[in-house]
Amino acid sequence: MNSELIISMIIAMIAGAWLFIAGMYIYKRYDENRYKKRLAVEKLLREIEVRNTLNQKIIEILNRPIIGDDEEIVNPRSDVKVPFYDYNFLKNYTSMYNLYIPAYFLSTFFKNLSHHLAVFEDEQDLKNGGYIFKEARPIFENFSVEITEDIENKKKELEEAKNIYPSMLKRQYYNI
Repeated sequence: MNSELIISMIIAMIAGAWLFIAGMYIYKRYDENRYKKRLAVEKLLREIEVRNTLNQKIIEILNRPIIGDDEEIVNPRSDVKVPFYDYNFLKNYTSMYNLYIPAYFLSTFFKNLSHHLAVFEDEQDLKNGGYIFKEARPIFENFSVEITEDIENKKKELEEAKNIYPSMLKRQYYNI
C-alpha cells in the first residue's frame, strides 16, 4: 500500500506539472496576443493623430487671411501664401513622423506644389514673409481631402482592430 501511494503521488505531481506548464503556455500566448493588439491600436491612434495635425496645418494655411501689400500679389481665390515657418513645418513633418505617415504623402504634395511656386528675389521673399504659390489652392484643398479620407480609413481599421479579441489558442498577426 505504501508503494501504491508513492506511485499515485508521483503521477499526480507529473500531471500537475504538465497542467501548470500548459496553463503557463496558454497564458503567455494570450498575453502576447493582447500586447500585439494594444501595440496595433496605439500605432493606429498615433497615425490618426499625425494625419489630423497635418490636416489642421493645411486648413490653417488655407484659411489664413491675405493682408497688406500681399493683396496686390496674391489672389485669395486661387493663390496660397505659405509663411516660412509653416513651409518648414510641412517639409520636416515627414521626417519627424516617418513611422506614422507615408513618405509619398508629402513628397507627391511638394512635387505638385513645386510647379506653382512664384519666384521672387530673396529680398522680396523676405518682404512677403513666405512663399507664394500661384494657382495652388486646389492642390492644398485636394491634399486636405485626401488626408481626411485617409483618416476615415484609419478610423475604420482602428474599429476593426479594437473588435479583435485575442484568442487563447490561435495566434493572431498584426502589421506592427
